[in-house]
Amino acid sequence: IAAAIREAGAVAIDLEFVPEGRYIPELALVQVAWGDPDSPAVAAIDPIEVDPTPVLRLVGEAEIETILHAGQADLALLAGAYGIEGRRIRDTQIAAGFLGLGDQIGYGPLLDRVLGVRIHKGSQYTEWLRRPLSETQIAYALDDVRYLQSLWRHMERDLEQRGRLGWVDEECDRLARTADRRPAPEDAYRRVKGWTRLRRSALGALCGAASWREQEAQRRNVPPARVLADRPLLEFARSGASSRQDLLAIRGVNESTLRRDGDAILHSLREGTEAPPPAPPPARPSAPQIDVWTAVIQGLVRSNAAAAEIAPRFVATRDDVEALAHWWLSGDHEQPPRLALLDGWRRDLAGEQALRWLAGETALIADAAETSGIVFEPR
Repeated sequence: IAAAIREAGAVAIDLEFVPEGRYIPELALVQVAWGDPDSPAVAAIDPIEVDPTPVLRLVGEAEIETILHAGQADLALLAGAYGIEGRRIRDTQIAAGFLGLGDQIGYGPLLDRVLGVRIHKGSQYTEWLRRPLSETQIAYALDDVRYLQSLWRHMERDLEQRGRLGWVDEECDRLARTADRRPAPEDAYRRVKGWTRLRRSALGALCGAASWREQEAQRRNVPPARVLADRPLLEFARSGASSRQDLLAIRGVNESTLRRDGDAILHSLREGTEAPPPAPPPARPSAPQIDVWTAVIQGLVRSNAAAAEIAPRFVATRDDVEALAHWWLSGDHEQPPRLALLDGWRRDLAGEQALRWLAGETALIADAAETSGIVFEPR
């Protein structure tokens, strides 16, 4: 199968997996389609019976075009479990967001809208690790890739006509680079609510214990909270726990936890205390202008995105917009911040207008006759 896909130069792929109770989801089925987009060869590969790695590795090869739908979870699994980072990814859900077909539209509705094809979704919540799989389950799974190449080719033509194919490629590349969002063990403490309020030695203890928990969760392949919940982790650090009795005094810790992990927890707390991480940076000063400017620029982004039939999330995040507002309020306008909103097509679509509005060069006026609902006029 891998050899046939390599010869074809393109593959449609979908993964079925079970995430519940696992640090990295467990792969249960690999579906692929290749060859003629209108009449492709299809296969369902059982990773319980055979090693699917020769096929999965193709996702990381620049010579192979990989087509999938809503692929973040699939790409995260490939990165986390197999060390494979996607190359030449074509995500049809992302493409839909640049063609006015809906933001985060499902595969079934998208197939219906673009190709007029309707597929049965009755096996969507199958227990994919249970064997044997029925013919109905396998047919459902194969339908998830059977039409993907044809769907992408139709959308690719529309994207080329609108001059947006490069935009989608850029977003798909970003998706592949960032799909695996697990924290590095040394940064895991930042996901524990309340960490910013700890003094430095306690912060070090939390950092050490959270790093241990993250690595232990990976080793056991369970969610970190299954190893130890956030609250006792925070209390260990805050109280300066240094003995097994100190640990046992924290609510949520029992004798079985101590028997299994007590020594490791105490060791991680001591190590962290000796090498605390840098103190968190001070919060940006709050100012009423920031909230107002952020809201206005977000409205500008949404309206321009609507007029261009692009999902707003691809144009700018709230963090980007807020960073722009903070930069403008600082008064130093010589060097703009490095934000996606101020670069390339995003700047053309909305970033330049945002800068001109912040500079007081334009006025924002409501206009129901405009698709976007607003117009900019020189002041």
